[in-house]
Amino acid sequence: MKNKMLSLPLVAISLFSCSQVKTFDVEVKIVAATCISEGYTEHIRNDGYIYRDNFTPKTDHHYSDFTIGGDDGVVYHICDVCGKLGYDFVEQEISTEVVIDHMREKPVFTDHKVMAVSMIIENNPDDAIIKIRKSEAHGATGFMVYISALDPIYRNVDDLERIMYCTNLPVLAIAYNGTFAGTTTQLSPEETANLLKLSVQAGACAVDMPGYLYNNYNSIPTENKELKAEYVADGIDVSFVDANAKEISLNKTVIASQRAFIEDIHQLGAEVLYSAHVGVALTTEQTVAAAKFIEYIGADVAKLVLSGSSKDTVIDHLKSCIILEQELGIKFSVHGQSTLSRLMCPMFGSYIAFCVDEYTNDETNIQIDLATMVAILNSPELSGNN
Repeated sequence: MKNKMLSLPLVAISLFSCSQVKTFDVEVKIVAATCISEGYTEHIRNDGYIYRDNFTPKTDHHYSDFTIGGDDGVVYHICDVCGKLGYDFVEQEISTEVVIDHMREKPVFTDHKVMAVSMIIENNPDDAIIKIRKSEAHGATGFMVYISALDPIYRNVDDLERIMYCTNLPVLAIAYNGTFAGTTTQLSPEETANLLKLSVQAGACAVDMPGYLYNNYNSIPTENKELKAEYVADGIDVSFVDANAKEISLNKTVIASQRAFIEDIHQLGAEVLYSAHVGVALTTEQTVAAAKFIEYIGADVAKLVLSGSSKDTVIDHLKSCIILEQELGIKFSVHGQSTLSRLMCPMFGSYIAFCVDEYTNDETNIQIDLATMVAILNSPELSGNN
């Protein structure tokens, strides 16, 4: 009992002594920020407690440059810290001089397995030529030139020829209404058709024919529902009408005019891509029916731009591509209004990967950048070199 009585004062003295011990830093370590983590100051106290303060933000990557044999004009970078890879194109002066050779063999637009097509939206021939030649150097296998983006003074055979003959790769001419590269265009159906024909006479190997050509864009879904029964009676699947698909007209007078236009383009030695931005999500069955209807009209390529960006919708797009590759007698381009769909559909049979070589106000990031798409299409699995 006596020993226990003595121990209590000792405990009290010990506790009192501990409460008087002052803490202080015995080690201070400054950790520099990197591209992976923030910087900070670390304090280790004499009682073992550790805390950090004075945080600084992550730094930029610290790249070292290198080149790869055979990739002239490309400089690669690797971060010394995290290993992140990047690249830059070494810009070289690009000539806008063009030799017009009317004896050359015109490229065939549908003569590829898959095309990495670079969008060209410029309001004058020189800038269009520069962008075409840059894109070609970066791996494009074809071009989609917005001829309606050209200022009206350049919509003539001589200026169009400079654009069409600046490359030996296929050029698809497009004449959409709207504002592109600062140029606003509102063409009538006849003016659209004539401008597209002029582009073929100037050397374009294909044209983009909007599905609403020769019809009232806004009235198509309603009119189609009234006309549907005629096609069903003839055994033609037009189930896309049930989804209120836009830009695909069932009007037989319109179709007759479109077929006459297609025949005119064929007579001029070019091909026709029938373009339909349907504005709605279609099921796999409806997408297949729409593509087959475009084939029925007589186009060489069926282009369907579908709505929807969810993963389930993208799966429907991919299923459509697989079926169309087996059943459709013409080339097709099917994708949704999403990066994922645009990226994956060319891997499943869609003929055209619409790309941008560099992003501008007219070329949004919903489009796939050319370098990424070319790398994917050139992969061993897709190129057949595995």
